Amino acid sequence: MLTVKDLRIEFFDHSLPEVAVTDVDFTLKEGEILGIVGESGSGKSLTAQAIAGLMKRKDAKVSGEIMFDGVNLLNSPRSVLRSFQGSKIGFVFQEPLSSLNPVVKVGWQVEDALRVHEKMTKEEMKQKALKALEDVSLDDPERIYNSYPHELSGGQRQRVMIAGAMIDRPKLLIADEPTTALDVTVQAQIITLLQKINKKYNTAILFISHDLSLVRKLCGSVLVMSDGFVVESGPCDEIFTNPKEEYTKKLIDSIPKVPDWKTRSTWERITDTK
Repeated sequence: MLTVKDLRIEFFDHSLPEVAVTDVDFTLKEGEILGIVGESGSGKSLTAQAIAGLMKRKDAKVSGEIMFDGVNLLNSPRSVLRSFQGSKIGFVFQEPLSSLNPVVKVGWQVEDALRVHEKMTKEEMKQKALKALEDVSLDDPERIYNSYPHELSGGQRQRVMIAGAMIDRPKLLIADEPTTALDVTVQAQIITLLQKINKKYNTAILFISHDLSLVRKLCGSVLVMSDGFVVESGPCDEIFTNPKEEYTKKLIDSIPKVPDWKTRSTWERITDTK
């Protein structure tokens, strides 16, 4: 479904050109969950933004190939790219409070992709938005629909962002550090929600994070990035149990060691579906 080949991102806003991403290659199949991990400045978020077409072309030179359903998004006109954004590729940002418009009610913002890509009446859009809010396990969708972002908690706002990204049932959901601003309990709930979306709609997910414990919980495969390069990639279990590169070993060693009873009280109590 998605093939990224020789992706290179170069900026020219300093006295000397700066290469931020170099020769990134990976593929993503329908229904697959791929994690991209690395420290701040590793290039993982820039890679995600390039795939979603969110980088301004005048600010950076992006080269290589980003093939989505047979279309090279890097060479496509803006009109073609816009037809993919929201309808085939959904995007969830790191901080929902800064991504949501503070003076516009949540319902209007959730409906955004429908206004761009679908021909629907206001009532039809509202009903679909209410269903999207219900699908992300938000209680009282009608109240949420009529609320402003500041009236919601951080976890609720992130669920609203996911509802808006999924309202037109895209084939790919890109989640860029979606749990960073949330406490550990809400993080677990968001991970469970992403798993539910993946299973229910067979949505492929590109999960960007610096938190390896979350990546291991959610993803089937992982891409490790450092300084704009792919250091190591492969199945998640293999990378975590037998990392080959020194950088990957250091990242894994940095995962906090939590006693088993605490791990269970955080993850299993919240995510256990038995």
